[in-house]
Amino acid sequence: MSVSPLPIPASVSTDARSRALRTAVQGLLVDVSVAVVGAVADVRWTRAYWAALGLLVAKTAVQSAVSYVARRVVPPATS
Repeated sequence: MSVSPLPIPASVSTDARSRALRTAVQGLLVDVSVAVVGAVADVRWTRAYWAALGLLVAKTAVQSAVSYVARRVVPPATS
């Protein structure tokens, strides 16, 4: 019977990038969902609609950056 070694944890930088990428993908999925619902619901493609959609995408970018910085600064809790 052989014992498999524990996996080597990823570096903080790698983990932070991974977490930020996951956050970005999840946020963009929400943003795209809102755009699709708007298209299906026959929303008018006004300047306000595009501004709101742009704000959602900007929110996702900020959220991803905060996720990256937070992971670099605050280590995850260990159990």
